[in-house]
Amino acid sequence: MQVDVTTRMGALGPPTTTGIEPLDRLLTGGLRSDTLLSITGIPGCGKTALALMIAYMAARSRAAVIFASATLDETEVVARLAARAMYREYPESETPYGDIWSGDAWQEDFTRQAVGTSVNVAVHKVGDLLHLFRTRAADSTAEIGAAVTFLSSRHERVLLVVDGMEAFAAAAGGDPARAAGLNADYSNRISQVAHEFRQMAGNGCAVVVTCQPQSQHLVLPAATAGCELMDVTGGAPSNDQRDMALGTRQVVLNLLKNHVGPKAVIPLRFVAGSSVFEVPASEPLL
Repeated sequence: MQVDVTTRMGALGPPTTTGIEPLDRLLTGGLRSDTLLSITGIPGCGKTALALMIAYMAARSRAAVIFASATLDETEVVARLAARAMYREYPESETPYGDIWSGDAWQEDFTRQAVGTSVNVAVHKVGDLLHLFRTRAADSTAEIGAAVTFLSSRHERVLLVVDGMEAFAAAAGGDPARAAGLNADYSNRISQVAHEFRQMAGNGCAVVVTCQPQSQHLVLPAATAGCELMDVTGGAPSNDQRDMALGTRQVVLNLLKNHVGPKAVIPLRFVAGSSVFEVPASEPLL
Protein backbone atom coordinates (compact mmCIF):
# COMPACT_ATOMS: atom_id res chain seq x y z
CA MET A 1 0.00 0.00 0.00
CA GLN A 2 1.35 3.40 -0.95
CA VAL A 3 0.84 6.44 1.27
CA ASP A 4 1.46 10.04 0.30
CA VAL A 5 3.20 11.27 3.45
CA THR A 6 2.95 14.89 2.35
CA THR A 7 -0.79 14.78 3.02
CA ARG A 8 -0.26 13.34 6.50
CA MET A 9 2.48 15.58 7.86
CA GLY A 10 1.56 18.61 9.94
CA ALA A 11 3.40 21.92 9.78
CA LEU A 12 6.56 22.07 11.84
CA GLY A 13 5.65 23.89 15.04
CA PRO A 14 7.90 26.21 17.02
CA PRO A 15 10.08 24.59 19.69
CA THR A 16 9.83 25.21 23.42
CA THR A 17 13.03 26.04 25.27
CA THR A 18 14.40 23.82 28.04
CA GLY A 19 16.23 26.77 29.58
CA ILE A 20 19.59 25.12 28.83
CA GLU A 21 20.95 26.51 25.57
CA PRO A 22 23.32 23.61 24.73
CA LEU A 23 20.49 21.12 25.24
CA ASP A 24 18.15 23.21 23.06
CA ARG A 25 20.82 23.20 20.35
CA LEU A 26 21.19 19.42 20.52
CA LEU A 27 17.40 19.08 20.27
CA THR A 28 17.40 21.26 17.13
CA GLY A 29 15.88 24.25 18.87
CA GLY A 30 14.23 22.77 21.93
CA LEU A 31 11.26 20.55 22.77
CA ARG A 32 8.76 20.00 19.97
CA SER A 33 5.39 18.28 19.73
CA ASP A 34 5.63 14.50 19.40
CA THR A 35 8.88 14.34 21.39
CA LEU A 36 9.53 12.77 24.78
CA LEU A 37 12.65 13.64 26.80
CA SER A 38 13.52 11.34 29.70
CA ILE A 39 15.77 12.40 32.58
CA THR A 40 17.24 9.82 34.92
CA GLY A 41 19.69 9.89 37.81
CA ILE A 42 20.20 8.69 41.34
CA PRO A 43 18.03 10.16 44.14
CA GLY A 44 19.20 13.63 45.14
CA CYS A 45 21.04 14.37 41.88
CA GLY A 46 18.65 17.21 40.94
CA LYS A 47 16.11 15.58 38.61
CA THR A 48 13.14 17.32 40.23
CA ALA A 49 14.90 20.69 40.18
CA LEU A 50 15.77 20.25 36.50
CA ALA A 51 12.23 19.17 35.62
CA LEU A 52 10.74 22.17 37.43
CA MET A 53 13.23 24.54 35.79
CA ILE A 54 12.28 23.22 32.34
CA ALA A 55 8.59 23.68 33.21
CA TYR A 56 9.20 27.22 34.48
CA MET A 57 11.29 28.30 31.48
CA ALA A 58 8.73 26.86 29.07
CA ALA A 59 5.93 28.81 30.77
CA ARG A 60 8.06 31.95 30.59
CA SER A 61 8.31 31.38 26.83
CA ARG A 62 4.45 31.41 26.76
CA ALA A 63 3.92 27.66 26.42
CA ALA A 64 1.11 26.12 28.46
CA VAL A 65 2.72 23.75 30.96
CA ILE A 66 1.47 20.95 33.18
CA PHE A 67 3.89 20.00 35.96
CA ALA A 68 2.80 16.67 37.42
CA SER A 69 4.28 15.41 40.68
CA ALA A 70 3.31 12.95 43.39
CA THR A 71 5.75 14.50 45.90
CA LEU A 72 5.75 18.28 45.40
CA ASP A 73 2.81 20.34 46.64
CA GLU A 74 1.94 23.90 45.65
CA THR A 75 3.84 25.43 48.58
CA GLU A 76 7.12 23.70 47.71
CA VAL A 77 6.78 24.56 44.02
CA VAL A 78 6.29 28.25 44.86
CA ALA A 79 9.18 28.10 47.36
CA ARG A 80 11.50 26.66 44.72
CA LEU A 81 10.48 29.23 42.12
CA ALA A 82 10.83 32.06 44.65
CA ALA A 83 14.32 30.83 45.61
CA ARG A 84 15.25 30.84 41.92
CA ALA A 85 14.03 34.43 41.52
CA MET A 86 15.79 35.41 44.74
CA TYR A 87 19.07 33.97 43.48
CA ARG A 88 18.75 36.18 40.38
CA GLU A 89 17.31 39.33 41.94
CA TYR A 90 19.29 39.38 45.21
CA PRO A 91 22.92 38.37 44.51
CA GLU A 92 23.81 38.69 48.18
CA SER A 93 21.09 36.27 49.28
CA GLU A 94 22.02 32.88 50.73
CA THR A 95 18.45 31.73 51.36
CA PRO A 96 17.67 28.16 50.17
CA TYR A 97 14.17 27.19 49.15
CA GLY A 98 13.85 25.02 52.27
CA ASP A 99 13.87 28.16 54.44
CA ILE A 100 11.14 29.69 52.29
CA TRP A 101 9.08 26.50 52.34
CA SER A 102 9.34 26.11 56.13
CA GLY A 103 8.61 29.79 56.79
CA ASP A 104 11.99 30.53 58.42
CA ALA A 105 12.85 33.05 55.69
CA TRP A 106 9.86 35.16 56.67
CA GLN A 107 11.22 35.87 60.17
CA GLU A 108 13.79 38.54 59.23
CA ASP A 109 12.83 41.88 57.68
CA PHE A 110 15.29 41.65 54.77
CA THR A 111 14.48 38.09 53.76
CA ARG A 112 10.75 38.64 54.25
CA GLN A 113 10.75 41.51 51.78
CA ALA A 114 13.04 39.67 49.36
CA VAL A 115 10.92 36.50 49.46
CA GLY A 116 7.70 38.44 48.91
CA THR A 117 9.19 40.25 45.94
CA SER A 118 10.63 37.02 44.52
CA VAL A 119 7.29 35.22 44.76
CA ASN A 120 5.66 38.07 42.84
CA VAL A 121 8.43 38.02 40.21
CA ALA A 122 8.07 34.26 39.64
CA VAL A 123 4.27 34.41 39.43
CA HIS A 124 4.36 37.40 37.09
CA LYS A 125 6.77 35.67 34.68
CA VAL A 126 4.68 32.52 34.23
CA GLY A 127 1.25 34.09 34.60
CA ASP A 128 -1.50 31.48 34.34
CA LEU A 129 0.50 29.15 32.07
CA LEU A 130 2.13 26.91 34.70
CA HIS A 131 -0.33 24.34 36.10
CA LEU A 132 0.44 21.94 38.94
CA PHE A 133 -1.13 18.50 38.52
CA ARG A 134 -0.88 16.82 41.92
CA THR A 135 -0.89 13.06 41.42
CA ARG A 136 -1.44 10.23 43.86
CA ALA A 137 0.29 6.87 43.84
CA ALA A 138 -1.08 4.62 41.07
CA ASP A 139 -3.10 7.35 39.34
CA SER A 140 -3.91 6.36 35.76
CA THR A 141 -2.26 8.20 32.88
CA ALA A 142 -5.80 8.73 31.53
CA GLU A 143 -6.40 11.54 34.02
CA ILE A 144 -3.38 13.55 32.99
CA GLY A 145 -4.09 12.74 29.35
CA ALA A 146 -7.43 14.51 29.67
CA ALA A 147 -5.69 17.60 31.09
CA VAL A 148 -3.20 17.59 28.19
CA THR A 149 -6.04 17.34 25.66
CA PHE A 150 -7.82 20.27 27.30
CA LEU A 151 -4.76 22.54 27.11
CA SER A 152 -3.84 21.39 23.59
CA SER A 153 -7.21 22.61 22.33
CA ARG A 154 -6.49 26.11 23.64
CA HIS A 155 -2.75 26.70 23.16
CA GLU A 156 -0.33 26.42 20.26
CA ARG A 157 2.45 24.99 22.43
CA VAL A 158 1.87 22.59 25.34
CA LEU A 159 4.47 20.90 27.55
CA LEU A 160 3.80 18.08 30.00
CA VAL A 161 6.49 17.61 32.67
CA VAL A 162 6.14 14.48 34.83
CA ASP A 163 8.37 14.28 37.89
CA GLY A 164 8.61 10.64 38.94
CA MET A 165 6.74 8.74 36.25
CA GLU A 166 6.91 5.58 38.38
CA ALA A 167 3.95 6.96 40.36
CA PHE A 168 1.62 6.41 37.41
CA ALA A 169 -0.38 3.34 36.42
CA ALA A 170 -1.02 2.32 32.82
CA ALA A 171 -4.40 3.15 31.34
CA ALA A 172 -4.05 0.57 28.55
CA GLY A 173 -6.52 2.37 26.33
CA GLY A 174 -9.30 2.11 28.89
CA ASP A 175 -9.26 -1.71 28.93
CA PRO A 176 -9.53 -2.63 32.67
CA ALA A 177 -8.45 -6.26 32.23
CA ARG A 178 -5.38 -5.36 30.18
CA ALA A 179 -4.50 -2.50 32.54
CA ALA A 180 -4.69 -4.82 35.54
CA GLY A 181 -2.36 -7.30 33.87
CA LEU A 182 0.18 -4.64 32.89
CA ASN A 183 0.12 -2.91 36.26
CA ALA A 184 0.69 -6.15 38.15
CA ASP A 185 4.29 -6.27 36.89
CA TYR A 186 6.74 -3.38 37.48
CA SER A 187 8.61 -3.69 34.18
CA ASN A 188 5.45 -3.99 32.10
CA ARG A 189 3.82 -1.06 33.90
CA ILE A 190 6.74 1.33 33.48
CA SER A 191 7.26 0.39 29.84
CA GLN A 192 3.55 0.86 29.08
CA VAL A 193 3.35 4.16 30.99
CA ALA A 194 6.34 5.48 29.03
CA HIS A 195 4.67 4.61 25.74
CA GLU A 196 1.40 6.18 26.87
CA PHE A 197 3.21 9.45 27.63
CA ARG A 198 4.81 9.22 24.19
CA GLN A 199 1.34 8.81 22.69
CA MET A 200 0.28 12.01 24.48
CA ALA A 201 3.21 13.76 22.81
CA GLY A 202 1.85 12.58 19.48
CA ASN A 203 -1.40 14.37 20.25
CA GLY A 204 0.18 17.81 20.05
CA CYS A 205 2.49 18.39 23.01
CA ALA A 206 6.05 17.76 24.16
CA VAL A 207 6.67 15.57 27.21
CA VAL A 208 9.49 15.50 29.77
CA VAL A 209 9.62 12.71 32.37
CA THR A 210 12.00 11.90 35.20
CA CYS A 211 12.65 8.35 36.32
CA GLN A 212 14.87 6.32 38.60
CA PRO A 213 17.99 4.54 37.23
CA GLN A 214 16.34 1.12 37.50
CA SER A 215 13.58 2.32 35.15
CA GLN A 216 15.87 3.86 32.55
CA HIS A 217 16.06 0.86 30.21
CA LEU A 218 12.27 0.59 30.28
CA VAL A 219 11.68 4.27 29.43
CA LEU A 220 14.36 4.87 26.78
CA PRO A 221 12.65 2.87 24.01
CA ALA A 222 9.71 5.30 24.13
CA ALA A 223 11.90 8.41 24.35
CA THR A 224 12.97 10.70 21.53
CA ALA A 225 15.90 11.77 23.69
CA GLY A 226 17.12 10.39 26.99
CA CYS A 227 19.67 11.79 29.38
CA GLU A 228 21.27 11.08 32.73
CA LEU A 229 22.02 13.74 35.34
CA MET A 230 25.27 13.00 37.18
CA ASP A 231 27.10 14.75 40.04
CA VAL A 232 30.79 15.19 39.18
CA THR A 233 31.82 17.42 42.08
CA GLY A 234 33.48 14.48 43.78
CA GLY A 235 32.89 15.90 47.22
CA ALA A 236 35.27 18.83 46.71
CA PRO A 237 34.00 21.74 48.88
CA SER A 238 33.59 25.24 47.47
CA ASN A 239 35.41 28.18 49.07
CA ASP A 240 32.55 30.55 48.21
CA GLN A 241 30.23 31.17 51.19
CA ARG A 242 27.15 31.56 49.00
CA ASP A 243 27.96 28.37 47.10
CA MET A 244 28.31 26.49 50.37
CA ALA A 245 25.07 27.90 51.78
CA LEU A 246 23.11 27.00 48.65
CA GLY A 247 24.72 23.61 48.03
CA THR A 248 26.27 24.47 44.67
CA ARG A 249 27.95 21.62 42.82
CA GLN A 250 29.15 20.60 39.37
CA VAL A 251 26.99 18.16 37.39
CA VAL A 252 26.79 16.89 33.84
CA LEU A 253 23.81 16.08 31.66
CA ASN A 254 24.82 13.03 29.65
CA LEU A 255 22.69 12.48 26.53
CA LEU A 256 22.37 8.73 26.14
CA LYS A 257 19.94 8.79 23.21
CA ASN A 258 18.94 11.53 20.80
CA HIS A 259 16.92 10.94 17.63
CA VAL A 260 17.05 14.60 16.60
CA GLY A 261 20.69 15.53 17.13
CA PRO A 262 24.09 14.29 18.28
CA LYS A 263 24.75 12.79 21.70
CA ALA A 264 26.94 14.80 24.05
CA VAL A 265 27.88 15.58 27.65
CA ILE A 266 26.71 19.00 28.88
CA PRO A 267 28.60 20.42 31.90
CA LEU A 268 26.35 22.36 34.29
CA ARG A 269 26.55 24.23 37.57
CA PHE A 270 23.72 23.18 39.90
CA VAL A 271 22.70 25.56 42.68
CA ALA A 272 20.61 23.07 44.65
CA GLY A 273 19.19 25.50 47.23
CA SER A 274 17.86 27.75 44.48
CA SER A 275 16.82 25.06 41.95
CA VAL A 276 19.05 26.76 39.39
CA PHE A 277 21.11 25.17 36.60
CA GLU A 278 23.71 27.31 34.86
CA VAL A 279 25.96 26.64 31.87
CA PRO A 280 29.57 27.55 32.81
CA ALA A 281 30.86 30.01 30.22
CA SER A 282 34.22 28.26 29.98
CA GLU A 283 32.87 24.71 29.66
CA PRO A 284 32.48 23.32 26.11
CA LEU A 285 30.28 20.38 25.18
CA LEU A 286 32.12 17.07 25.50
